[in-house]
Amino acid sequence: MIRWLKTLGILIHKEWRLEWRSKELFTLLACNAVLFSVLVGAGVSSAVLDAATTEKIYPMLLWVVFMLSSTTSVTRFNEQELEGRGFEGLLLSGVSGAQMYLAKMVVMTLFFFVSFVLLVLLLALSLDKDVGAVLGALCIVGFGASSALAALLTLLAAVASTSKLKGILLPIISIPVLFPVFLCGMEMTTELVLNGALAEGSPWPLVLLCAQTFYLVAGINLFEMAIRE
Repeated sequence: MIRWLKTLGILIHKEWRLEWRSKELFTLLACNAVLFSVLVGAGVSSAVLDAATTEKIYPMLLWVVFMLSSTTSVTRFNEQELEGRGFEGLLLSGVSGAQMYLAKMVVMTLFFFVSFVLLVLLLALSLDKDVGAVLGALCIVGFGASSALAALLTLLAAVASTSKLKGILLPIISIPVLFPVFLCGMEMTTELVLNGALAEGSPWPLVLLCAQTFYLVAGINLFEMAIRE
């Protein structure tokens, strides 16, 4: 078990160095966050919405933009392994698909979470909305959603990696499956923004946890099969 965890740690370090060296995923997420925030801010300003209406639509806009930004940015996530036949080399060296999957998921979760925090701040600035009082709670929600997105998108990126239309295919197949994450995130964010805290007995954290667990179990069991295909 200790050896398995050491190998996982090495793979996480490898994934971090690969992504940080190319900066493709981070650049796409950051650019999408800035671009979508500017467009949303300009659109809301043109619509001349009052403060109360802006406060109500902020959670919906946040999660629509976050989901679109995340699903469209992961199309380049496995490019270096595919170009250098890295998956084959790791499998031949005895690394399991579960280890590769978890390493990629951890790194993708970190990038998604940073993107979410950036998006929360940029959208709040664009809509002239103060979220300082609930920023900590929003970060917790965002981290949970980021890990759920990463758990599924890591698997789906491997499935779609050999398709020439993966830039279109990946968002199409992932957004419907990720609807529980979108719904949970939007509902919890709405409660936090409008009420300052989650309602007592709110079911949404549990629903998000169940979705995250389902995606994680599916990824651990199916990732190796996907990259071998």
